[in-house]
Amino acid sequence: MNPASVTRSESWKPLICENVPKLDDRTLRWAAQLGLDALALGGNHADPDRLGYWTEANCRAVSERLATWNLKMGIMMLHNVTPRIILGQPGRDEDIDKVIRSLRAAGAAGYPVIEYNFYNHRAVEGYSHKPGRGGAAVTYYDNTLQEALPPVPEEERATPEETWERLRYFLQAVCPVAEEAGVRLALHPNDPPPPLSRGTAQVVHGFDGMKRVIELVPSVANGITFCQGSFAEWGLDVVEAIHYFGERDKIHHVHYRNPKGTYPYYEEPFIDEGDTDMFRAMQAYRDVNYRFTLCSDHVPQMADDTGPGYIGRTYNHGYIRAMIQAVNSVS
Repeated sequence: MNPASVTRSESWKPLICENVPKLDDRTLRWAAQLGLDALALGGNHADPDRLGYWTEANCRAVSERLATWNLKMGIMMLHNVTPRIILGQPGRDEDIDKVIRSLRAAGAAGYPVIEYNFYNHRAVEGYSHKPGRGGAAVTYYDNTLQEALPPVPEEERATPEETWERLRYFLQAVCPVAEEAGVRLALHPNDPPPPLSRGTAQVVHGFDGMKRVIELVPSVANGITFCQGSFAEWGLDVVEAIHYFGERDKIHHVHYRNPKGTYPYYEEPFIDEGDTDMFRAMQAYRDVNYRFTLCSDHVPQMADDTGPGYIGRTYNHGYIRAMIQAVNSVS
C-alpha cells in the first residue's frame, strides 16, 4: 500500500512509543500502564556482553522482556557507528562488519527499524538549562556558547564533501544487508544543528541535507528519523516536510516535539508551548499514512520527578494520544 493512499475516513494510529534509558520493572510497568505500544531503546540493551555488536539471542531476549508487559520493540539505536566509520579512519570496515552483524540479528528478532547518528562532532557545548513553566528545567541551545570554542583536533575534522562520501560508503555497505534482513534504517538529523561544530562539518541538517540523505543510496531501507524539533529549529515548514518525506515512505521514526525559536537560539519547552502547529503536523502524518513509531523527546524535567522524565513523558503521551484521536475525528 502506498503510504499516501490512506483515506480520511479510515482510523489511523501509529505506534505510540517512548524513549526509555533502562528496562527495570518500574519503567516497564509505567509504559504498560500508559498503554504505550512500543519502546525506543539504546543499543547497549542488546549487547550486554559488550561484544560491540548485537546477537539474535540478545535481541530476542529484549523483545521477550517487553512482551511480558504487552509492549513491542519499536526502535533501537545502533551503538556501534563508531568514530572510525564516521571519520573514515583505518579499521572502519571492521566496525561496519559489526554493524552488519547487528542488523542481521535485529532482523532475525523481528525488529522493524534501527536508528543511528552520523556526527563528526555534536555541538553539545551550546546546550544549557533555564527555569520553564512552574520551575521545570527546560533545555535551550545558544550557539554563542560553543562557537568561540577551539576546533576539535585535526584528525577529527572533516569537510562537508568528505562527510557525505563517508556516509555514502557506510550506507552502500549496510543498506543491502538491512533490506535482506527486513529492517529499515532511520538517520537522526544533526541536533543541535550548526553547520560547523568546533570547526568540523555537520551535513545531516536542513531540508536539502535530509533530501540528500535519502537520495544518497537508493534503498527501501534508507530513511530518516523525522525529528520534528530539528526541522522546526531550522525554521522549515514542518507540515510541508512531513509530506515530502512521508509521501516517499522515507520517515521511519518520528520525534514529535515542539521547540520555541530557531537556530542559533531556541528552547525546548513543554510540547504545548512551542511554535509548531502540532495538530496540523499530526494531520500530515495521518495523511501520508505514517505507520512506524512516534515518540516524544527532549522533555523538560519536572519537579519531584525522580525517574528519567516519567512525569513529563506521561504528560506528552496524553497529548500525543489526544492529537491522534483529534485528527481521526475530522474529515
